[in-house]
Amino acid sequence: MKQLSAAICLSALCAWAPADDTTVSNDALYERVPGAARTVFQLYAKSARGTSSGSAVMVGPGLLATSCHVLGDATHGVVVQTGEALTVDLVAADYRRDLCILQSDQIGTRAAPLIPSSQVSKRDVVFSLGFTAGRFAYDVGEVKQMYAMDGSRVLRGSAAFAAGASGGGLFDHEGRLIGILTFYKLSPDKSMFFAIPADWVPEVLAAGIKPRQPDQAPFWAEASATRAPFLQAVQFEHEGRWDELAKHCRGWLMAQPDSVEARDMLELARAQGGGG
Repeated sequence: MKQLSAAICLSALCAWAPADDTTVSNDALYERVPGAARTVFQLYAKSARGTSSGSAVMVGPGLLATSCHVLGDATHGVVVQTGEALTVDLVAADYRRDLCILQSDQIGTRAAPLIPSSQVSKRDVVFSLGFTAGRFAYDVGEVKQMYAMDGSRVLRGSAAFAAGASGGGLFDHEGRLIGILTFYKLSPDKSMFFAIPADWVPEVLAAGIKPRQPDQAPFWAEASATRAPFLQAVQFEHEGRWDELAKHCRGWLMAQPDSVEARDMLELARAQGGGG
């Protein structure tokens, strides 16, 4: 990821250029970056475990989305973009989906338009925006895969982000918010950066704060036995366990015959010599 000082005027962001990325040639993409950057804030929260930091992105008037794992047990925090710290309060949370919504009456920034994952396709150009080590960080990549979950699709792509960027935004080439940066796995092909879908935001907001179960983990950090099939498959892929990935995908297809991602990952396993 590339980084810029948060003190740099946001209008300068249009001069950003992706590192080691040749898939983007349309200058119009960079015209969208400054507007998207204005919707992303650095988030600090203090809980019993100490002070944590991450990112948050505007999703409505006075409303910011972030990853619940950034907040921990906190119900309040502060957000900072170019200097002033503004208080935010938790108004909605789905700890399993790892999506929390914060509110502040002090922020007048216009939110980026949200679009559902149904309007996103594999190989679409996307860019990530968040904060890492106190600095704006970004990367340009593409959507590699989408995994069905809870009526939408978790997004996997090559737009990289690092610690501190969780809760930031994943945007399409028009600067529309398609996902909230959530978790990643380091891989040689830089293809394991995951974002939860933006269309979960109105659902979570409508439901308010769901009670947090004791020792509840976000979906991506659940124990292997209860983890979603696509996450088990991703783990096998990450570890290069191709025979086990092929076996898992065959079982996945028996349970979900129409799963496109199960078929895709089975083909990947076979291409790597897995499954006999």
